[in-house]
Amino acid sequence: MRYVLSLLSTLLLVSCGGDGRLVFDLMPAPAAFTDTGIKLPDQNKRVKDTLMDQIFYATDRAPATPGDKNFLYSSKRGNALRLGRAQVESGRDDLTWQDARKISLLKTRSEKFPIKVKGADEYGVLDSSVHKYSRVSQEDRDNANSATQRYINEINAQLAKSKKRTINIFVHGYKVTFENPVLTTAEMWHFLAYDGVFIAYSWPSTPKTLAYVSDTETALVSARHLRDLILFLSERTKADKINVIGYSAGSRVVTRAMGDLAILQNGKSHAQNKKELKLGTVAIIAGDVDRKLVSGYLVDGADKLMDQFLIYQSDSDKALFMSRFLTNRNRLGETFSLDSFDAHSIQYLEDNPHVVLVDVSNAESARAGNGHGYLRNSPWVTSDLLMALAYSPTPKKRGLVRKDPKIPLWAFPEDYTQRLGSALKHYNPTLFD
Repeated sequence: MRYVLSLLSTLLLVSCGGDGRLVFDLMPAPAAFTDTGIKLPDQNKRVKDTLMDQIFYATDRAPATPGDKNFLYSSKRGNALRLGRAQVESGRDDLTWQDARKISLLKTRSEKFPIKVKGADEYGVLDSSVHKYSRVSQEDRDNANSATQRYINEINAQLAKSKKRTINIFVHGYKVTFENPVLTTAEMWHFLAYDGVFIAYSWPSTPKTLAYVSDTETALVSARHLRDLILFLSERTKADKINVIGYSAGSRVVTRAMGDLAILQNGKSHAQNKKELKLGTVAIIAGDVDRKLVSGYLVDGADKLMDQFLIYQSDSDKALFMSRFLTNRNRLGETFSLDSFDAHSIQYLEDNPHVVLVDVSNAESARAGNGHGYLRNSPWVTSDLLMALAYSPTPKKRGLVRKDPKIPLWAFPEDYTQRLGSALKHYNPTLFD
């Protein structure tokens, strides 16, 4: 089945464009491009050869219907995982994607580059997400196999022309609409020079502040679909590695999926899990999830699923402060104080160096705004994440240092950009030719 979802209505959001669609100004250039001395390649040919406006997505949102004030997909829970590609376009008629390449790599920009979602081409539902009792249409059932195969074919085609056969899945936070993860995914794929595949995973969060509690429950429901997506991609595509990024409340979706996978893979070794699931870096950014809950997932074997479990934390994240106030529980994205590490926790981290805690508090612009949006606001954090996705180095090898020599808690040093440049030269010396 092939059909294009049309524009149904405007979004009642503060960050909207004039026609009601969500608009992002392209995030600041990662420090890797502006402060390390790399030679920026001529991307014009790559721009022409790549369908850079086509972003893969997977969503368990219900399709929007006339009158529900949503664009493409609603905030209601769907009954299956829907697959497709979204079209991202410039928010300015006078700018092209070639202009984006020039503007986006400037450390200080004289003009903004807005992007927005133009529309989406939904292929249909993932065949493995539909069972005998699923409440989906007969048309969806009849076309599930062909829709799924089309998704596989297009992912494999993109992987075939990439330097690295890597799939990256981005999972958004609470209180956003379908377009938010699509635009964030477009930004990150842009700064990875459109290599590999990026998939925006859009779960049905609600763009209302008072929906926090209901979104918490929905995140757990969506974790099952994310788990199925990871299994599907590892078994049925030609990917060598799958990375997963969970932001804010999206960390509940990701960590629960990891907990479920740990139970499914029970008894298997780290090497077996990596071979079967192909998980590389699983990154949790500004994680709005109970620390103890995640600890339980790790004890159940989630720490044996991937190359690296990367946890970013901050001491100035006001959104997580409010979440802790509401739940009376410490959040994963809040920085551990050094005196909170006892002998057992230190020993665990020493024995499991692939579980990495990174304090971003001193990273450039990490405290901007309410301190929760450092994924997009901090050129240092973005660079570290992209390094982890692209090369999977240890924190030391990508320029980080321990906050205390005795404790495996990592941080950004003052000379981070120099260290980052050395790391890039080690992993990809052609960047400096």
